[in-house]
Amino acid sequence: MYENIRSALIDTFRVPEDELSPQATLQELEMDSLALAEFALVLEERLGVKLETEHANANTTLAEVADHIEALMAAPKVAS
Repeated sequence: MYENIRSALIDTFRVPEDELSPQATLQELEMDSLALAEFALVLEERLGVKLETEHANANTTLAEVADHIEALMAAPKVAS
């Protein structure tokens, strides 16, 4: 999952590869509130899960984002 997030940051946000690590926070990657919202949308499009803003804020690490997305993907789907 981390590799998917890393790829999205490199491709969409042009974050240099050498700035990315699982411990890097979104703030360290200089993502403002607009970029965070776009980041959540990009991940939703790529992975099919909705990332809530409390799980992708400035202090969230890339590892935490990956862990949360993995948990969302593993959760049983609720029928509407």
